[in-house]
Amino acid sequence: MKYALVNPNWDFHGSIYFGCQEPHYPLELLFACDRIREAGHEPLLIDAQSEGLTTEETRRRLDAFAPDFLVIPTAPSYLFWRCPPPELRVPMEWLGALDSKALTVAIGPHSSATPQAALRKLRCDIVMRGEADLALAELASRPWSEIDGCCWRDAGGDHISATTGVVDMRRLDALDFRNYDVERHRHRHHVFSGEGHGAELEFARGCPWACTFCNKTLFRNKFRERSVEAVLREIDALTARGVDYIYFIDEIFGVGRNVRRLLEGIVERKVSIGFQTRIDLWDEESLDLLGRAHTISVECGIESITDEGRDELNKNCRLSTERLTELLISARRRISSR
Repeated sequence: MKYALVNPNWDFHGSIYFGCQEPHYPLELLFACDRIREAGHEPLLIDAQSEGLTTEETRRRLDAFAPDFLVIPTAPSYLFWRCPPPELRVPMEWLGALDSKALTVAIGPHSSATPQAALRKLRCDIVMRGEADLALAELASRPWSEIDGCCWRDAGGDHISATTGVVDMRRLDALDFRNYDVERHRHRHHVFSGEGHGAELEFARGCPWACTFCNKTLFRNKFRERSVEAVLREIDALTARGVDYIYFIDEIFGVGRNVRRLLEGIVERKVSIGFQTRIDLWDEESLDLLGRAHTISVECGIESITDEGRDELNKNCRLSTERLTELLISARRRISSR
């Protein structure tokens, strides 16, 4: 079977979307692409945003490939599943313009949170609830009713899965990026000065906290780490092709048991890093390690400068405002911005 995995050329005109509009690695499609190939099927990955493709240019590639399944995400990248464009305008336009004879599949936060509405609005055949990195390959070989998170529409009506796909991150082996134009992608996420060659990777997925403002409960909820060795192999593959900055898209970097081992591996490599975290996960010793690991960008969610405010947001922060301030100042002294 043939799978076409298409990241649309995202257009945010008129949207209230507030996230970064630069292209980012479509990691969910890259992971799925490898698993589809391992299952004996033929994948084609098209990142129309990175390549600047129109729907017509993309359609010509699809017509030549003649896929059995056409997969499109409803958010620009896993990085933005928790704060996606609220509207479905772009995937609707692309599914309509591509006019594929293939079975159409939507993945993303919209199909995860409201699968029936996503089926209706996108007019696609299948939507997946939760993470579909491994499940997409199963569409060709298993009854859809047995696949976690698979929802579909047929003559009998809508079939909505009661389950949500949750990937065992240890099963996501290292991406080799042979099917991706690494050299074209230059964006350094959350770095606002200087020059370089950026990429995005994923070490862990999910978050053990339940802050009231965060939209991650219906997907990417349970915290899970990947193999340190797999991520280091990915870094080596990217740096060999000129990448000098990695942004980890993890919901919360620094939680797991193996993050120190990952950072110690990065210390030995010629690459700088950035990520999103909570400052109360760190102390002066571990902040020293971040400095040695060439960290240049850290987003630390505080959300409130009072203990009462953080409690109201269910931050479950055990440190005082004074201690948080000390750690932020310490981080600023240890982490270079260049």
